Amino acid sequence: MKFKLIREELIKEYDNNLKNSLEKLKDEEGLNHVVRWTLNKRGSYKGDFLKQKEKVIKALTNYHKKNLNKKLNLIKSIEEAKDTLLNPLIITLEWNKSKMWGSNPKAYTNYGFIGSSIGGCGYDKTSTATAEALNSQLTILKALCNKEEERLNKIIISKLSKEDKEKFLSRRAFIGYGSGNYNIIPMFEGGVGVDCHRSIINNIDGLKWTNITDTRNINVYMISKD
Repeated sequence: MKFKLIREELIKEYDNNLKNSLEKLKDEEGLNHVVRWTLNKRGSYKGDFLKQKEKVIKALTNYHKKNLNKKLNLIKSIEEAKDTLLNPLIITLEWNKSKMWGSNPKAYTNYGFIGSSIGGCGYDKTSTATAEALNSQLTILKALCNKEEERLNKIIISKLSKEDKEKFLSRRAFIGYGSGNYNIIPMFEGGVGVDCHRSIINNIDGLKWTNITDTRNINVYMISKD
């Protein structure tokens, strides 16, 4: 399946981001702000204001185009992924003691993924680790994108009011909380709680989430064909 509508949303996002960045180049203050905070550079563009602006416009165009191409390449990889899991996806979280953060989880999958050690405090570290594992599996992301493409299509053909579309056809309502509401390509968000990830998986046709083990040191979850 080709994700035509997701692609269109990505290109629309690219156009809007580039437009918003270019609109800030009205004066030196705006130009310096873009150079520092968007391009992450300082003093890299020499010459008078017009000459600097010319160089920054070129840099901005390349910057946003690079980001767009990166996302389009990701969509292509997801499209080319297998439609179904060859074997159930097993996510194992190992918790190790940390002098600074108490205990940190690290995710592993039976498909060879090894996550990072999740430190910090004041947020849900378990779902941050499971998000890494889920997002590493392109077949899972393909199922998520299929759901998003369905949602976007329903928005186009629906006769609902704008308010009802936002209420009933928002990604949060249609797919589930924690499915990447702030990104065009749906992804599993960290820090939202494992129950949110389980709900999203169980809301996708053909997939089922099962809790295998929950102890102080080990959590094991299985995503399989329903």
